[in-house]
Amino acid sequence: MEATGKRVQIELEHAAGSMKFDGDLAEGLFLAARHLTGQERLCLIAKLQEKHLELEALGR
Repeated sequence: MEATGKRVQIELEHAAGSMKFDGDLAEGLFLAARHLTGQERLCLIAKLQEKHLELEALGR
C-alpha cells in the first residue's frame, strides 16, 4: 500500500481484541478493518467503491 502523507491515530478496544495505531491513514484503516465482521467488511467495501466512483466522476 502506498503512503498517503496523511496520518491517523486509532485506538480500538472490543471483546475480540484491541489495537493501537499511529501512522499512515490508509494503513490504519486497513488494519482497523481486520477487526470488522465479514459482513461489516463487505459493507465497508461497497461504500468505498461507491465513493470511489463518485470521486472519479468528479475528477478527484
